Amino acid sequence: MAFRDLAGNEWVKRALQVAVQEGRLGHSLLFSGPEGVGKRQFALALAKTINCPRAFDGDRPLPDSCDLCPSCRKIARGEHLDVLVVRPETAFLRIEQIRSLCEHAARKPLEARRRVFIIDDAETMTEQAANALLKTLEEPPMESVLILLTSELARLLPTIRSRCQIYHFAPLGLAEIERFLRERFQRPEEEIRLLARLSGGRIGKALSIDLSVYREMRHEALELLAVLSAGDRVRLIRAAEYWGRRLDREEFERRLEVLEHVLADVLRLQLEAGEVVNADVIAHLRSLAVRWPPPRIVRFMEQLAALRRDLWRNLNRQLALEALFLAESDARP
Repeated sequence: MAFRDLAGNEWVKRALQVAVQEGRLGHSLLFSGPEGVGKRQFALALAKTINCPRAFDGDRPLPDSCDLCPSCRKIARGEHLDVLVVRPETAFLRIEQIRSLCEHAARKPLEARRRVFIIDDAETMTEQAANALLKTLEEPPMESVLILLTSELARLLPTIRSRCQIYHFAPLGLAEIERFLRERFQRPEEEIRLLARLSGGRIGKALSIDLSVYREMRHEALELLAVLSAGDRVRLIRAAEYWGRRLDREEFERRLEVLEHVLADVLRLQLEAGEVVNADVIAHLRSLAVRWPPPRIVRFMEQLAALRRDLWRNLNRQLALEALFLAESDARP
């Protein structure tokens, strides 16, 4: 996508385009912000604009890529010889990856005006890898641009941060995400609204959600809350067995997240605090609101959050859920 097609973070977009227009774009940039807000797409749009032969053509007030020329298309496909995206191959960006990047950055472009190197998840660099990058950041090659992407700015070494121009990305507004989805996808309005509210201001998140899977998990969450209200211990033990033993950790965490979404909606209804996310099942939420007073919801959500925090300890999920469900059932009003 070109800059004109990107949604949100308008001030970052304008700042980058003005820097290109005035010839003062830095050699070392750092894009910081939550996962899924568009940092990677902005970096690719910048790489296109820097190298597009038509970036300054036409009557556009600011430079932008045409998104049609061979250079733009190669970058979009990940095939451009002078635009490289480096990602962690394991949990970390290794020193070998960074050394290879630095070697390539020191060379002259093969077919572009400037070489562009995008370091994804830069916070995962090992200390050795970060130190290997420092020399290139201190003395950047004139014909190369390095763009570091991070969702955890504090994890980067201060020496890395101090050598980069930092651009902060914020989550998008609800209206921006709805507009983006309407313009690019033919979906029922109800689905667009639901996706936008589930996204948390992140387009990447909105695009990754499979609504059929989400609705199935939401149905399970609604049923579980109804069973907790009824105090059916046999069904609660079965639910704990299914969630805790038969699901892998990723599926388990996704169900906890959906359960928390539903509980938060019930609380919003009771407190009349904001618009509910799952408006398409409002009747079910209102039914639960009668049986789940706010103090009970808050207590249960705190217990779910504690359970999520304890997952790293490899706790027995089935036993932990049984204890949580049965205790909550006994404590019901």
